[in-house]
Amino acid sequence: MTNPEIIDIHLHLCRDTQQEKTVFPKAGWPDEWYWASPDKVIPYMDARGISHVATMNIIDTGAMVAGRIRRAREQGASEAEIADARVTLREDMQERVRAFNTLMCEAHAKEPRIIPYMMIDPILFGEAAIEELERCIALGAKGIKVHPSICGHFPDHPNMMAVYKRCEEAGLGVLTDSTSRARGGAEAFGTPLGWRPVLQAFPHLKFIMAHLCDDIWDDRLELSREFKDNLWFDMSGGIVDAHHPAGGHSMLTGDQAPRVFRKIGVERILFGSDGPGTGRGEDVLEAAGEVMRLALTDAEKEQILAGNAKRFLGLK
Repeated sequence: MTNPEIIDIHLHLCRDTQQEKTVFPKAGWPDEWYWASPDKVIPYMDARGISHVATMNIIDTGAMVAGRIRRAREQGASEAEIADARVTLREDMQERVRAFNTLMCEAHAKEPRIIPYMMIDPILFGEAAIEELERCIALGAKGIKVHPSICGHFPDHPNMMAVYKRCEEAGLGVLTDSTSRARGGAEAFGTPLGWRPVLQAFPHLKFIMAHLCDDIWDDRLELSREFKDNLWFDMSGGIVDAHHPAGGHSMLTGDQAPRVFRKIGVERILFGSDGPGTGRGEDVLEAAGEVMRLALTDAEKEQILAGNAKRFLGLK
C-alpha cells in the first residue's frame, strides 16, 4: 500500500508560528519549518496526503496562573494582593480559552478540513462550562477536548455531566486524554477506568479515549468489551519499535499492537499523531509510518489511517 489517505484525529494547532515556537520549541528550527497553525497547516497536509485534521484545544491555564502567582510572591505581593490577582487571572484565563476556541472555529469556517474540538474546563469555567460549549456549538465546533490531568478534575465532575449530555444530543465528539500518571505529584485524574461512569451514563456519546498505546492498556481492553457502541480509541503517542523507545504515551510494542488492536476491533482504532510535539509528532508522516510497519492487512491499515475517522466524523 502506497500513499494512503491520512486523517489525523488528534493534533494541536497554535495561534501562529510564534506561539508554536513557545509551546512546542524545536532547537535549531527556522520559522519556515513550523507548521502547526491555521495559516500553515493546509500546505503541510497537502504535501503529506492528509485529508483532514482534528485540532484539540488545550491550554494549561493552571500552570500559567501558578507561575504568575509565584512571581508575584517573589516580588513581595501581599496575601490580599494575591487573592485579588487570582480573581483577575481567572477571568483572564477564561478569556484566553474563549479566544482560542473562537480562533479554531473560525479556521474551520475558512477551511473545513480543519475540524475544531474545543477546550471545555469545568474547573476554570465552573457551572458556566455548558455556556462555553453552547457558544462554541453556535460557532461550528465539532467536538470537545477533555484533559482531566491538566484541568484537575475527575471525568464525571458534576459540571461536565451537562456538557456530555449536550454533546450526545448534538452528535458532537468527545476526545479525552487518558493516562495512569499524575502531573506534578497531583492525583491521576484521567485514568481509563475513571471514565466508566460517563460511558454508562451516555450510551450514545461519540467518545474517543486517546493514547491507547499508553500504559495499563489492559484497562482499556476491559472498557472496550463493556462499551462496544460508544467507545473508540486513538493511538496518539505511538508504538514502541526499533525507531521509538518507550516513553510518554508510547508503551505498546509493535509486535503486540496488532493483537491488542484486533481484540478491541480494528474498526474502533483511529490514527492520531498528537503533533506537533517532539519526536514523531514533529511530522505526522513519521507517526503514520508506525501504522504502515505493523503486521496488519492493508485493509486494516487503511481503516486506522482514515476509514474509521471518516465514519466517526461523518466524512465522505
